[in-house]
Amino acid sequence: VTNSNVAVGEVLDVLSVTKTAVSNIYGANDTVTYIISIINTGNVPFTGLTVTDNLGAYAFDTSTLVPLVYTDGSIKYYTNGVLQPTPTVTSVGDLAISGITVPANGNATLVYEASTNEFAPLVTGSTITNNVTVSGCGINPITDNETISVISAPNLSITKSISPTPVND
Repeated sequence: VTNSNVAVGEVLDVLSVTKTAVSNIYGANDTVTYIISIINTGNVPFTGLTVTDNLGAYAFDTSTLVPLVYTDGSIKYYTNGVLQPTPTVTSVGDLAISGITVPANGNATLVYEASTNEFAPLVTGSTITNNVTVSGCGINPITDNETISVISAPNLSITKSISPTPVND
């Protein structure tokens, strides 16, 4: 006779994050809108979370280049679909947003804009992969990323002039 108290199961995280770009393409001097959704399937709210976005940072030679710049004041914060007061942006190099609360069995959504700068790769086939991390409140950090691609259409302009310049009488 053998007695056992071993149970087999799968431990599921109660907090998850997804990051989505409203448009999956970008161009020179373009604006990209991101949506971060944090879902809590547990019975306890998470308060004091920090959301960090690396704004597409990538290694280049011995330095790190950041192809996106947070558009100051563009952030909107919702819990269960209800607009909340603007959260605190504590850093803009790596965008850091603090004071996020995700209610029990609910969600929090952050919507903000970032614009491309001179470090955004524009060669055909280029992409920007933007990573987000949710941390704090004693949880293991959770991450997600979103990749957008450069517009493959050419960026052309035409200038017309006359030569030689007409001469007046």
